[in-house]
Amino acid sequence: MKRILISMGIVLIALSSCAKRDICNCSLTQKTSVLDSKAEDVIEGLNDFAFEMFNTMNDGDLSNEFYSPLSISAAFAMTYAGAEHSTATEMMETMNYGMQNDCFHTLYGKILDSLASDNSQDFEMNIANAIWVQNKFKLLKEYRETITKDYHSESRLLDFIKGADAARKVINNWVENKTNDRIKDLIPEGTLDADTRMVLTNAVYFNAEWADMFNEDMTQKDVFYLLDGSQTSCEMMYQRHHFLYSNSMSNEIIELPYKGYDYSMLIVLPRTITGLKQLVENIDSGILENHDKKKKREDILLYMPKFKLETDYELVPMLKEMGIKQAFTDHADFSGITGGKDLFISNAIHKAFIEVDEKKTEAAAATAIVMKSTAMAPVQKAPIEFRADHPFTFMIRHNESKAIVFMGQLTLPESE
Repeated sequence: MKRILISMGIVLIALSSCAKRDICNCSLTQKTSVLDSKAEDVIEGLNDFAFEMFNTMNDGDLSNEFYSPLSISAAFAMTYAGAEHSTATEMMETMNYGMQNDCFHTLYGKILDSLASDNSQDFEMNIANAIWVQNKFKLLKEYRETITKDYHSESRLLDFIKGADAARKVINNWVENKTNDRIKDLIPEGTLDADTRMVLTNAVYFNAEWADMFNEDMTQKDVFYLLDGSQTSCEMMYQRHHFLYSNSMSNEIIELPYKGYDYSMLIVLPRTITGLKQLVENIDSGILENHDKKKKREDILLYMPKFKLETDYELVPMLKEMGIKQAFTDHADFSGITGGKDLFISNAIHKAFIEVDEKKTEAAAATAIVMKSTAMAPVQKAPIEFRADHPFTFMIRHNESKAIVFMGQLTLPESE
């Protein structure tokens, strides 16, 4: 069976009416390398945002989490293209974006291009954007050109004023199609209304097999230890193989590559059963930077649970806590979209799904933003046992650029 990993990001922007700004005029004509120094800065910002949002999600009781920082960041980047003054500053600082006058959107778009598979035979990675605009609602030419040129966005007309629910169904059908039907009914009833003026959607689809599959015959019921000290049972997969691995006093990290070796799942496993709390309190980009410096290919006895997670988030409270405030109020300045201060973000929704088994990883994520009017050969030695039988953090990362596409934590396996 083919292993599938699907990432989906939807940014849903309903615009009403809320200085025209200069869109940077970049002359980059060739496909930007993900290792280019400027691209590295943008990716570093993306990864910093991933960990900062992860910390905000865990500001309370620890539970299963899963989301796509790439989806959320890419979605908000398209709104950032129309943000001005203090609204733009708050978004830049919170999302860790670059300055707009430094050709940020052109560079971000080229990074998205670089993350796509370009019809690779080993895996599929597609990124799609679309804007859904109210009939006769005028967008600034500069903004439309940025979204079209840099984000390769389609543009479609809908009638939110006379048929908001019908428009909602059209967009939801697009989301389902781009996520292989894993994200359904992203936009709930009542989210769109006659004040909706535009919806921006971003979809990321990733389909890949494990480079080294688990043998289904080796999977068996085993114990998974919970944070409160109790136990539950799960379907525990097993394989012995050489994986990239590093460890510290408090954690172990392993990389599980997908076919083609462009992407890998990284598991950060605390040394102790209850160590997840300490991990999430201190985790940031440095943990992966340290791993990348120290990692070696080791002989590993890997025990890993099958699991399935489905999550959904209201992003506005988290992003307010992280520093974006004005964009969600009547004082928002998105005049770079229409030329007037007549738009604000009324809602932002994120849904995600992941299922991990012996043959595949299948994942999907969608983000909706609603805007309304006002290696070296291993040394022969005993294998290392990596037993992920207690809560851990994990992420799916592009190997060359180090861009984090998905991130989450498992506190309770939910497998069938």
